[in-house]
Parts: sequence; structure tokens; C-alpha cells
Amino acid sequence: MGKRKEAAAPLTRWQYFFKTLYYNAADTTEFTYNKVIYAKSAALQAIDQRNTKIQYVLILLLILMFLLTAKYRNVWFVLVYFVAVIVGETVRYFLLPRDMRAHLTDTGRRAR
Repeated sequence: MGKRKEAAAPLTRWQYFFKTLYYNAADTTEFTYNKVIYAKSAALQAIDQRNTKIQYVLILLLILMFLLTAKYRNVWFVLVYFVAVIVGETVRYFLLPRDMRAHLTDTGRRAR
């Protein structure tokens, strides 16, 4: 049997959001999807910069939550942090453009 080929699905902002969830997307000017390397537009890079600021605020809230929870031993700080993360990630998602393909240009290179 040969290699399995991934199904080529159109890129949505939902997929872009989850593919850039665990690293700082603002650090790169390229984005890889289905082994195709795309160049990001200036507008998408600016959006990624704003999303990075939101992530930094969420990290600061995480540290604050740990300190307050350790000092006051109250679970409400954790619950408030969970709500803040849900709101922050939702804002990050809605900042992304609806049409991701309009902000990505195929460089002609392929990832291995």
C-alpha cells in the first residue's frame, strides 16, 4: 500500500486558529497548511501581532490566578480565569479574517 494522502480541505479561520494555537504566529511571515508554504499578508501579520498581545495578557492572568489561589485558597479565582481564557480565545478567533485564502499567497514551496 502507498502513502495515505491527506484530504485537501479548504482552509478556514477555524483551522488557522487551531494550527497557530500553540506557537506565536506573529514570529513567522509564512504559514504551512497541507504541506504547502504560504506567505502571510501584512494585514494577517498585524492580526497575529494583536493576537500575541491577547496571549500575553492571558499568561499574566494565569500567573495572577496561581498567586491569588495560593494566597486565598479559593477556587473562584480559577473559575474566573477559565472564563477569561474563553473570552480571550474567542476574541482571538473573531479577529481572524473570514477568508483566510485572501490573506495567504502560495510561495510555490512545499514542506517535506
